[in-house]
Amino acid sequence: MITKEDIEIGRTSNELRQFVTTEKFKANKCIKERHKGMLKEGIYKVFVDEIIPLSLFCMKIYPDNYKIFPKLGNQGYDAIVKDEEGKIFEYLELTTPHDGLKAANDAKLTVKRGFGKVFIRDYNSGSDLKDMFSIIMDVCKNKSKKDYSDCSLVIVIDFSPPIEEEKTIYVQLLKELEKKILEIAFHVKKIYLLTIPLEIVEKIYG
Repeated sequence: MITKEDIEIGRTSNELRQFVTTEKFKANKCIKERHKGMLKEGIYKVFVDEIIPLSLFCMKIYPDNYKIFPKLGNQGYDAIVKDEEGKIFEYLELTTPHDGLKAANDAKLTVKRGFGKVFIRDYNSGSDLKDMFSIIMDVCKNKSKKDYSDCSLVIVIDFSPPIEEEKTIYVQLLKELEKKILEIAFHVKKIYLLTIPLEIVEKIYG
């Protein structure tokens, strides 16, 4: 069982990624814990929504002599990043826009019968990412109402990995999304887009 204390230990990017990988492996070996993870029960919600993407983001951005300190709670940021001298480099706030009800229902189906909702995806249109635009924009508008002037905002974009031949369509759609996001006035130091299936991190503001 993952604990708050385990999560909040300061680690380098590599160490944080290794921690995530190890905890996922341990949870997958236990049916009860695996189901908790799939349903995002208890501490698994923050682990899945924040710590896993945080580990991917930090691997892409920071030198491995920087340390990341995840912080659980309502303090206005999700992690502190310290440089090689132990000085605070920046605060991070992560947000992962998604259809929570749809994801929860699909997770329940998967736990119950071993697979979720079966659908045919139109790879040619990028419709899955297009369908997320309104959810992403709503989340961004809500974030813009808060003061994150001491933080860098990481917007996590996740969808089913596209086939190789269609990746350019998704890159173009992400550029569209970036323009829409930058039309919003945020109170932040920087804005990053972390696109998990394409393994891309892009600083779009600051």
